[in-house]
Amino acid sequence: MKKDVLVSVLGTQTNDVGEKDTIHLITEGKMFKKPTSYYIVYNESEISGMEGTTTTLKVEPHRVTLNRMGSSEFKQTFEEGVLHQGVYHTPFGSMHLGVIPSKVDVALDDQGGSINLIYELQADQRKLSDNSLLITVKEEKRFQ
Repeated sequence: MKKDVLVSVLGTQTNDVGEKDTIHLITEGKMFKKPTSYYIVYNESEISGMEGTTTTLKVEPHRVTLNRMGSSEFKQTFEEGVLHQGVYHTPFGSMHLGVIPSKVDVALDDQGGSINLIYELQADQRKLSDNSLLITVKEEKRFQ
């Protein structure tokens, strides 16, 4: 299965003094189905600050792996209660980041669905922020 989809990404970051920053991106993408997982692929835009980067999400029932390639490169796994670390490469330099998800909720099928992640973001093993990421995927209906 391979289909065109609309991908909506709503991300919220709350720092240690309670200030919130929210980003909302809606873009076209592709969804593939493999025997034990779904793959969602989309291009980042200027809105996300990662123009020139392709994001691939490997979505399993209890784990989501994010892989960014291009102008920014980063691979991170979200698994409830498990610390995963990676190196985030940007045009401005690299940094070690870690995530500890408190929620990994996947409700995805062949028609689309949602991925809800709530996690603590760390840099060099120190808490940076509390984050949420809600990704919704809908089959794109093209009119001819």
